[in-house]
Amino acid sequence: MDFDYLTYKIRRAGEKVDDLAKALGIHPQTLRAKMRGYRSQFTQNEIKAIAERYSLTADEVNKIFIEEDRENDKK
Repeated sequence: MDFDYLTYKIRRAGEKVDDLAKALGIHPQTLRAKMRGYRSQFTQNEIKAIAERYSLTADEVNKIFIEEDRENDKK
């Protein structure tokens, strides 16, 4: 998973993580925790909302939310 890329997409849209959290209806700390893998995973509805908000392609959604970090696979 590549949440750095999600952060890039958020910033490229001229927004902050707090803006996305508000749009998703969750607390900013909860969103940051999900992005760091400290709490539950993103729901399907959250992923869909994020994809629509930032016009993510299927490949980008896969990169951000599904693919495992290739570096971790090598360890």
